[in-house]
Amino acid sequence: MNLKNLNSKILFITTLVILDIGTKFYIRKFNVQEVELINGILTIDLTYNTGIAFGFLSNHTEVTYIFSLFIFIWLINQFRSSTNTNLELYGLLLIISGAIGNLSERGWNLLTNNNGKVTDFIEFLFIPSFNFADMYISLGIVIILFLELKNK
Repeated sequence: MNLKNLNSKILFITTLVILDIGTKFYIRKFNVQEVELINGILTIDLTYNTGIAFGFLSNHTEVTYIFSLFIFIWLINQFRSSTNTNLELYGLLLIISGAIGNLSERGWNLLTNNNGKVTDFIEFLFIPSFNFADMYISLGIVIILFLELKNK
């Protein structure tokens, strides 16, 4: 995909956000519990996270929302001001997509007095439960760190 024009970037982000929000909605709606896809490796199990990565700052949802919003705004400014390579661009777009997915759900749940929680449902090996937005953010960070280390 050529991500040189704004429409391609918006389509990329929108597709990933819809996948994230759609899977969260499905898992919640059908209350998917303990569905083992690969024995001992991959399980789908509905859980909620009121904190940020790995439950950090749990039960401080207003703080995590504001903190995440500031990081998101900073990230958008970094994105707008950088001259990035295609791979770096994909990394930034992944992080932005994940941030939109989790920020929108947390914001909605804060507005509807639902504790500002975020839906997590993927359990992989020993890693704490996560969702697609978390995967996007993690993959985007790995790409950007790889590029930074490669350029040193």
